[in-house]
Order: sequence, then C-alpha cells, then structure tokens
Amino acid sequence: MASAETLTSILVEEGILTGKELDAALAVRHDVGDDIGRFLVRIGMISDRDRVRCSGIAQGVAFIELAGTELDTETARLIPHSMALRHKAIPVGRSLDIIKVAMASPLDVAAVDDIAKATGLEPFPLIAIEDEILEAIFNCFGAAGDVSDIIMEAIKDAGTEVSVREEETEESVSNVTDLRDLVGGAPVVRLVNALIARAIAERASDIHIEPEVARVRVRLRVDGILHEVMNIPKDLQSSVISRIKVMGGMDVAERRSPQDGRITLIARPAEYDFRISTYPAIHGENVVIRVLEKSAAQITLDMLGIHTDIADGFSRMIAAPYGMILACGPTGSGKTTSLYAALNMINTVERNILTIEDPVEYQLSGVIQANVNRKAGLTFATGLRTIVRQDPDVILVGEIRDSETAEIAVEAALTGHLVLSTLHSNDSAGAAARLIDMGIEPFLVASSIIGLLSQRLLRTNCSRCAAPIEISKDFIEALNIPPDIDLSGAMKGRGCEQCGRTGYKGRTGIYELLKMEDNVRTAIIARSSAANIRQIAMKNGMRSLRQDAFSKVQIGKTSVEEVFRVTTD
Repeated sequence: MASAETLTSILVEEGILTGKELDAALAVRHDVGDDIGRFLVRIGMISDRDRVRCSGIAQGVAFIELAGTELDTETARLIPHSMALRHKAIPVGRSLDIIKVAMASPLDVAAVDDIAKATGLEPFPLIAIEDEILEAIFNCFGAAGDVSDIIMEAIKDAGTEVSVREEETEESVSNVTDLRDLVGGAPVVRLVNALIARAIAERASDIHIEPEVARVRVRLRVDGILHEVMNIPKDLQSSVISRIKVMGGMDVAERRSPQDGRITLIARPAEYDFRISTYPAIHGENVVIRVLEKSAAQITLDMLGIHTDIADGFSRMIAAPYGMILACGPTGSGKTTSLYAALNMINTVERNILTIEDPVEYQLSGVIQANVNRKAGLTFATGLRTIVRQDPDVILVGEIRDSETAEIAVEAALTGHLVLSTLHSNDSAGAAARLIDMGIEPFLVASSIIGLLSQRLLRTNCSRCAAPIEISKDFIEALNIPPDIDLSGAMKGRGCEQCGRTGYKGRTGIYELLKMEDNVRTAIIARSSAANIRQIAMKNGMRSLRQDAFSKVQIGKTSVEEVFRVTTD
C-alpha cells in the first residue's frame, strides 16, 4: 500500500488534484487513520481508477484495466477459484515461465508466494481495481468453477444428503469459518459454497432459495432488485437446504416450523455474516439468507451520500447530550446503517454506549451490544429496562415495535440519555404520529424527540456506462417535475458487463431530516395530522426525500426513473 504522502504527491503530479483541492479534502478528514485514497474516492474528489493507478505508480507496479477486457479462461484458471477470491487476484497472461497476475494488493508477498506454488510459474504482479478483479473472477470461474458441472456431479451422487448430514456436526451460530476451507467436500457442499461465493462477488444483500413444483429457483437481491441467477434440479432441493441448515446450526430434521440460523464466513480480506431464515412453504422450505459484510460497521456519515445541510443538522443532533433520534423508513432502507454511522461518530472513551438489537448486525469496538433473545426473556423492552441501570450515555434500540419499548425509550431520552432507534413509517412526519398511536402522550413525544431522519436507498448509475441524456419538456410535464429542478446534468447507465447490463451499480441514500422546532412541537402536542406536521417542517426548510433524490439526478448520480420508482410526492 502506498503511503498517504506518496499517493497524494502523485495525485498532484498527475494533475488529478491541485494542491488547494487536496488541502481542502484533508481539512474535512476527521479520522487520520482512514486510508487517504479511499477517503478521496468516497467524497468524490478522485475516481477509484485514479486511486488504483496512482497507487501502482507509488508501488512501482503497472496498472491494468480489466473492465471490457476478454481474459483467457484457461489462463485465469491456473489458480484455484478459492485462491483468486482470497487474494483478489486473477492471472491475465502467460509468457514462458512467467504469469502476469492482476491483483488488488500486488505487494502482498504471501499472495504472490501462494500463486507461485499453485502455478509453478513466476508471478508478475499488476495492480487493478478490486471490483473489476471480482467481476473477472466471476466471468472466468462462474460462481465457483463450472456450477453446471457441480450440479451434474451432485445429481449422480445418490448419497449426497446423507453424506452432508454425516460430514459435520451442527455448528454453533457463533462459529467462524474460512470460506477457503469450504471449497472441497461433497458436490452439494461445493454447490452451496458456489452460491455463497457468487453472492459475495455480485455484492448481493440477500440470497433467495425458492422451491417450486419442478425446480428450485435461486435469486439474488443486488442493489435492492431481485435477479434470477440459477435453477437447481428438484432432486437436489432437500440436500441443498439441509446443507444450509447444517452450516447455520439449525435442526435439519425439523421441516414443518420456521427456523433462524447464522454463520460467519471469512472471504479474505472481508468477513461476512449470513443470517438464515427458513419458511415451510407448500413445495418445501423457502430459504432466505441475508448477507452482511462486517466491515460496514466502519461506515461514516461521509460515506452515506447525505447532503451537506442534512449531514450538518444530523451531526449536531448526534452531539446532543440527551433526547431521541429516530431513523424512519421501510425494511431495507438503510436505517441501521445510518445509526451505526452515528455511533461511529460519537464512539469515544468518554461515552458509555449500549445497544439492544435483533440481531446485532455489525460488531463495534468499544460498544456493549446485545441480541434480543425471546426464549430467555430478553426483549427490546426488558433489555432497555436493564440498559438504563447500566449508567449509559448513549442507547441504541434496534427498533421500536411496541408501546412498552416506546415508553421506556421516551423515558430514557427525558432523563439524560441520548437514544437512537429505528421506526417503520413512510416519512419523518409520520413517525411522531406512530408513537402517539402506540400510546405515548403527545407532549412526551414533542419533549423527547430532537430529530427524525427518514430515508430510502436509490440505485446509482454505473460509472462505466453512464452517459448524459436529454429530458424533454413533455416528459417533465407528464411527470409533474417541478420547473425549478435543473435536469441538464441528468445521466443514465446504458448497461455493460460491469453492471450486469442493468445500467446501475451500487446504491446511495436519500434523506429528509425533520428538526424538532417549536412550531413542530406545538403541532404534535395539538395532535395534528402527519400531513400538517410535514407542511410545517417544509416551511421550516426541510428537504423532502424526492427533492433530495432529484439533487442526485442533477449531478448524474442516479436516473429520473429511479427517483419515481423509490419516492412519492
């Protein structure tokens, strides 16, 4: 890894940044331990390509661009798929006894040694963009080698289900397994591992395994949208599901009741949590696996794509000594991620931070975290009652679901604690009404809440294939787009290999922040409707979700279609 000083010097020498631009960026960099190159990419000062290319110059390693490059599959497969994933490396060419290898970390001596031993050739490292390496690995290997071959092998293996059950005992949900240790074994074992590897490579948030009459459909949710990626023969349904249940420490024999399980896998350098849920449907157990990358726990407000005005207001709220801040929105809108970003910002040795979650998604150093355990009598309400006796400064409640939890959370916020939580509501104004519906007195709601953050996630245009588009006046009028919104900078992805022909890659948040000003408090105490509270907040200067979304269109971050897919008036 290039030193920060060397990388920044090269960025200036190459004309990518000016000295003044670099100084301005460094002035807003709060964590000096944060990798400077990735920080500059996050705030939009440089592209990931610039970062990697200049890192290569600093390290004395040539840069190779893999996007759009056709690799020779035979050459790429000179190293095992598991090794390619582990080291983020793929062979791109061979000459006599030398093998050229595109790597995310070309100075990783251990990785170079592993590749030399696996190929019997002398590696010649090149530096490449990590996402492009993963895309190339997937294109050359499929999910984990040739999945169709694995499936055919599994069909021939009549004893697959028995061998999977007998192969290993049920593991504790807290077991941590290295993905590279799972590459062998029975065909069904390798098929499940291939599916997991593909989900990681495609940045999927969920894996859906759905039994139907004559097949098992497999879909991945990528950037909030489900895509069908595989069909598994019906004969393998029981074996595949049993294997997943074994990995998750679940009861393989129980097929009539829903179950939950968990496994942690290491796919170097990242570590992933997989939360498994089964549901006994008419054609067999439906399985959904939530994929959580633990490194996401290090996310900061700078990385969320929050507009400067909203970020400043939210930061001031987080710094408050007491009160309640609620993140609002539907499931999968990034509420928990925002709260973790807030905790990262205020997680200091002077503060005692405790959480009660269902479940703990990311582990934070310096924060005392606990899982809801209903069988043991630990619910949000009982956990929260105990937390307030633990001398907390900051309390995070995973979700306010019932009146008892709401009542304790409000009481804690009024007695000198900063309480962060999530609430399912359509917008920020509706959150106050939701608490009142739960039985909380309006004057307590108005007194305890200091801010309501509503949010959604939008898919972002693929940086590789996005191109400017012209939006006609007829289109603008038909969709009732406000005339003051300038869409001259609008862009849309055309679809390429890098984004799976969708035109989108990655997601960004859109936000509206309702500040608890005096006129808003008065409206809440008077039991005004959510619509009236929203009107008052807008007059106070609140930006709506749709307004924030259009600001992303104006800078080419997302498309107009995506705005209307996710937001309402």
